[in-house]
Amino acid sequence: MNGKQRTVEQSKQWLCDALINLMMKENFQDISITEIAQTAELSRKTFYHSFKNKEAVINYLCDQLFDQYFEQLLQQKPQVGELMLKTTFDIFLNFWWRKRDLIQLLIRQGLFDHMNEIWQQKAIPRYQQFAAPWHVHGTPTQVNYVMALQLGGLTNILRVWLGQDQPEPPEQIKDLMLLAAQQLADSLNTNQIS
Repeated sequence: MNGKQRTVEQSKQWLCDALINLMMKENFQDISITEIAQTAELSRKTFYHSFKNKEAVINYLCDQLFDQYFEQLLQQKPQVGELMLKTTFDIFLNFWWRKRDLIQLLIRQGLFDHMNEIWQQKAIPRYQQFAAPWHVHGTPTQVNYVMALQLGGLTNILRVWLGQDQPEPPEQIKDLMLLAAQQLADSLNTNQIS
C-alpha cells in the first residue's frame, strides 16, 4: 500500500469512526454528510472521494467487521465434529462479544438487518475457504440456501443475545447453542416418532 492509498484508507476510517460517534447521539437517518465530515475534521469533498453516501460508510464498517471475523475463523485448525463446532462457536461468540457495543448500536439504529445482508454476500464466496464438516458441497444455489440457514441462525442469536441490556456471557450462550445443535442431531438420528 503506497502513501496515497494509506491516506485514503485513513480518511475512510476517520469518517467511519465519526459516523459511529454521531450515531451514539443521533438517529442515523438524521445525520448529514456535512456532520460526518466535520466530526472527522475532513471536507465534504474528501467524504465524497471516499464514499458515495452514508450507507456506503455502513457498508465499509460491516466489511471491516466481517473481514476481521473471517480472519479469526480461518485461523482455527481443522478438527472433527463436535470439537470443530465448539471452537467455531467460541470464535463466533467471543469475537462479537468484543464488538457488542457496536452491534448494540447497529440494532438500536435499525441497521442490523443491513449488516446481515452484507454478511450473507461476503460469506458465500468464502464458504469453501472454511472447511467445516457441516458444510454442504453442492451447487452455488444449494450453498446459498445452506448459508442462509446457518447465518440466519447465528445472526438471530446475535440479535437476541446482544440486543439485551445485560447480555449473558459468551460461555453460557455457547452451551445453549451446543445443546440446540445436539438436540437437532439427535432428532435426525432417531427412528421413533413421539
